[in-house]
Amino acid sequence: MDVPLSEFTAVDLERELYAYGLDKEGTKQERYERLLTARQKLNQPHLRHRRPAIAKFGARVQLDDFAEIRVYRQAECDILASKVKWRIEQVRRTEDNEGLEFFHPEILERIDRTKTYMINMEEFLVRQEPYVHKIFCIFVSRTTGHDMTMCYARSFVKLRSWDETTEKFEWPLITNENLNSEEAESGVLQTTIVTTEIIAKALSYILRELKKKAITNYVGIVCDFDRLDMNAVMDLIEASGLEVPPVIDDLYDLQNTFRNMFSPTSVRCANLLANEVYTKATYDEQMNKICNCNMTKNMNAVGSLVEYITRLSDVLVEMWKHEEHEKKCISLVRLNNKMLKIYARHVRRELPPITFEDCAAGAGLLQLLVFDALWCITTELEPEEI
Repeated sequence: MDVPLSEFTAVDLERELYAYGLDKEGTKQERYERLLTARQKLNQPHLRHRRPAIAKFGARVQLDDFAEIRVYRQAECDILASKVKWRIEQVRRTEDNEGLEFFHPEILERIDRTKTYMINMEEFLVRQEPYVHKIFCIFVSRTTGHDMTMCYARSFVKLRSWDETTEKFEWPLITNENLNSEEAESGVLQTTIVTTEIIAKALSYILRELKKKAITNYVGIVCDFDRLDMNAVMDLIEASGLEVPPVIDDLYDLQNTFRNMFSPTSVRCANLLANEVYTKATYDEQMNKICNCNMTKNMNAVGSLVEYITRLSDVLVEMWKHEEHEKKCISLVRLNNKMLKIYARHVRRELPPITFEDCAAGAGLLQLLVFDALWCITTELEPEEI
């Protein structure tokens, strides 16, 4: 189902104009008219040649809706099709039968048993108008920040309905201004849609696989600890008898928290902790020395920094158990979600608009998998293709 151009954002317009090879300059109205003319011309039957759609469990995505794919030659499309195919095969219905999810457990054991890895977890925004579309995903990567690969993903969509009783949107945009102000739409949705139960379920799939295959190389889980309510998540997982690796704050999320607390010295200390080179004999002293430099009077910031240090210590202890780091100094400078956040920003720019009905049926997740194939595209075959 085509989305009317009236619902396109400025980014949508720019992306579509690029795909048609049209000028991206001018006012929004001029770009809108330019794109409308091109679309009407393309939709003529004798000019319209569309690549096959992909579908799973009733969800459907048209590949030609992606601006990047529209300018591909057939050879490039053949390479992409092979990478999309195996990703779609990993899609299944969720246990609660309320949606679709992607889970690829084979990724977890495709590692070097002498090296250390981390689990990167994030919920990010794709679209906030005319409905809210967010994606929760889990990646695995080296503790050096390399080889980031998606292991789990699930898409969420909510209507931004107006509540007549409270006179507020059910999923409001968070801004510094009142919702009725002219600046309201420049805000960003901060509400977390994914629940602690869903996070616990997704992590349980992964931890159960690691336990079954006796894999101990995953030394930590990196995420926004407070926003995802990880204390509650860990309680749910541990109640099922699974052991949770150390869970640490993503450095950039933690620094944003400190900035919101007006605690610049805490921001600086968090950065120093991440960039320090630790030795096994003195890491406690090194961390305490940095912590003692924090001159903030905000006790909430002090508490968060102390908790961050405790979790980093747990990760260091786990890393020194493996051959890669044995009797060596360790830097935790790459132990964060920087690459995942870059990935998320590109998802938001590249995913074409779809209707609420299509997104709710699961097309939002299929779109993510097409993007992931584009992100990883190369002439080399992935193991799943072999």
